[in-house]
Amino acid sequence: MQGGNLLQNKGLDARALSLAAEFLVEIQKADDLPAIDGALGAVAHEMGYRYYAMIHHDDHRVGSSGLINMNNYPPDYAVEYFAGLYHRDDPVIHACIAANACFTWCEIASLIELGPRHRAFLERGEYHGVTNGITVPAFVLGERSGSCNFCSPRKRGGFQHQLDAVHSIGGFAFQKARRIVNGGRLRQVRVARLRPRWRDCVVLAGQGKSNTDIATILGLTPATIKTYIEGACASYDVGNRTQLVLAAVLDGEIGIHEIAPRQHRHLAT
Repeated sequence: MQGGNLLQNKGLDARALSLAAEFLVEIQKADDLPAIDGALGAVAHEMGYRYYAMIHHDDHRVGSSGLINMNNYPPDYAVEYFAGLYHRDDPVIHACIAANACFTWCEIASLIELGPRHRAFLERGEYHGVTNGITVPAFVLGERSGSCNFCSPRKRGGFQHQLDAVHSIGGFAFQKARRIVNGGRLRQVRVARLRPRWRDCVVLAGQGKSNTDIATILGLTPATIKTYIEGACASYDVGNRTQLVLAAVLDGEIGIHEIAPRQHRHLAT
């Protein structure tokens, strides 16, 4: 009883956390996507939400292998969403880029700047009864982004107290689904292939600098920069600067914040 009171004082939902714990046990037993889909539907209902969706943020019209798409959205809305590629205008998806953890849809305006197309999308969702949700972003660098969403609560009232439970549910559900669609294959990562000066050149190349620009910045000759860039390309077995920058980012040798410093300074202010 004291434990329950402590959870309430901290703004946590003891029942939601209990459901999350039960869900984590069930999800570990799941060996295919239908099992995960069923578990998501059950926990969404128990937590008081009409709809759930766990999807990759991609074009689902072509049925590409490896795509995750589990939802119980109203049929008309689901057809419009996926056939019309509405994920391109979905502010929930765009907010996933700016969020580092689970968030409620009422927080979206504090995460991204909402434009006319975002607002039109939200109005379309409200028309179909898809509103007031919680989203768990799912990102693995170099793979499709995704999210797990619970929305349209059957009862009025805030659901901030469910964030911890939903974060666990969504995170583990997407992780399990990803492992299933990937067939258990491990990702190959090439580590520390760039020498220090090569890395400096790749970062500056990622910022759009020419060999002459890089040479001026580093106090070297353009010929030396050309040699460094070629050496870095060879280390990654790629044929040009664009592929080199992408390979280095995907392997974690350079950070996106290093090649887009202006954007990240703006976001920090």
